[in-house]
Amino acid sequence: MRITLFDYAYENFAIQYLAAELMHHGYSVEIHFDSSMSRDWLSEDLFCSRFLSISPEGVAREILRTDPQVVGFSLKTIDMPDLKQIIRAVKRQRPDTTVIVGGPHCMVAFESIVRDPDIDFVFKGDADISLPDLIGRLENHPVTDVRALSEDAMPGVSSVWNGRVIDRGWGPLMSDLDSVPFPAKEPYYRANPSLKTVYTCIASRGCVWNCTYCNSATLKRLYRACGQAYYRARSVDNVIDELKEAKTKYAPKYVVFLDNLFALREGWVKKFSEMYPREVGLPFFCETNPNVHSTRTIDSLAQAGCYIVQFGFQSANEDVRKNLLRRPETNAKIMSLVRRARERGMFVCVDHIANLPGETREHLDEAVAFYRDLRPHWVNLGFLQYYPGAEIVEMALSRQVLTTTDLPKIMGGTAQSSFRLLSKSGLDAEYRMLPVRFFLAFKIPKWLGIHLDRFIIGSTVIRRIISRFASLFIYTTRIMFAFLDRRDFLVRHHLLRNAYVVKTMLLKRIRDNG
Repeated sequence: MRITLFDYAYENFAIQYLAAELMHHGYSVEIHFDSSMSRDWLSEDLFCSRFLSISPEGVAREILRTDPQVVGFSLKTIDMPDLKQIIRAVKRQRPDTTVIVGGPHCMVAFESIVRDPDIDFVFKGDADISLPDLIGRLENHPVTDVRALSEDAMPGVSSVWNGRVIDRGWGPLMSDLDSVPFPAKEPYYRANPSLKTVYTCIASRGCVWNCTYCNSATLKRLYRACGQAYYRARSVDNVIDELKEAKTKYAPKYVVFLDNLFALREGWVKKFSEMYPREVGLPFFCETNPNVHSTRTIDSLAQAGCYIVQFGFQSANEDVRKNLLRRPETNAKIMSLVRRARERGMFVCVDHIANLPGETREHLDEAVAFYRDLRPHWVNLGFLQYYPGAEIVEMALSRQVLTTTDLPKIMGGTAQSSFRLLSKSGLDAEYRMLPVRFFLAFKIPKWLGIHLDRFIIGSTVIRRIISRFASLFIYTTRIMFAFLDRRDFLVRHHLLRNAYVVKTMLLKRIRDNG
């Protein structure tokens, strides 16, 4: 049975782990990694991104060059329109291909996905067990027979047969993550060798929090309804074993932990801080939640060799965080953690979500003032995206920010705009000025930042100029300062991988037109 799993833009752990699991079971697996700019949010505002992208029809042709019998996709809401075009193109070019899909969008928008005529099977839950089960059945039986199996025959894998949805429920979650094979990285490094400089890793799956805007909280509720725990962590020893193997095989210069919630428990962090410098010793990045940390755990991360720590704060207003976002941390605790991390030599990033339901000009002014006092090294400004099933959708409906006519768009992934960049956000000048206002708050001396902020707010001409060039400002300042601080390796890494994409796509265009 020949299987090809599709991935794009950056590394998807679901694809990497499932490929490794299938290889462990002896199956022939290809990962087709489209590293062009087609679906890379970091490149979506570049004037040349379309020229450096591959069309859905072109991606389908490249996938089918691997001669697969089964093609798998991990579906994310924000990329759904484009991914559905690729799936349709695969079926159009080779109708007998079996298409399987999983990922967060399948779980929160199950009915609309399972009824798609171009999709044969839909996964709910972890697929570490259910995917090899499905492939084994497809290897020995016609796809029509497998689609027609009873509801209790194949947990976690659903299909449609004779117009009826056969919902086989949720697949079992992997409770022992130490038993899972290490993720498959080689196909990514072949497609874009610059990725090898940074080894990406997760030490856990899931999240314990109930943030109203996040898919993780929705999935947590769905898992809990099935009696399964959503958050699970690997042992420190298992994580260290993977990283030691990666050092030997790939010789990375840095490590990036992309957990939803890195280092939940203090005992885990303490052991990690003792083993990691001795056994691995590479600078690393992690993203985490301020609710789980103290000055002691910040000290442990610094001892381990953390170069960059990224905190999700999302709003500077405590009432908004607590009542709208379900984030209980206080500004005082945030201030304490950021200051401690800076004292210990870490590069500190914070996440901020703008365009929240009920947000006012006063909230934005409060955020500017807060970051002026907080002084992180960078504020990652994002714009709210509504995801199917997220609690904040109901909140927005109740505040008449959304209407019921928006719900089908949210469910289909067409309501999403640019998460980071302003040209596709559809927001007004107040928000388009925000990147500059934040920059003046956290990067410029306080007294000067206050005067400059007042100046740009009070000048209609300056406001118009800033609104026009907001996305360019985000790109240029972030890149420039990444080269001025050696700790800020992740931005330089993304720049390097995109440079490789530009080179390979230009060569491809030359060959195609030659």
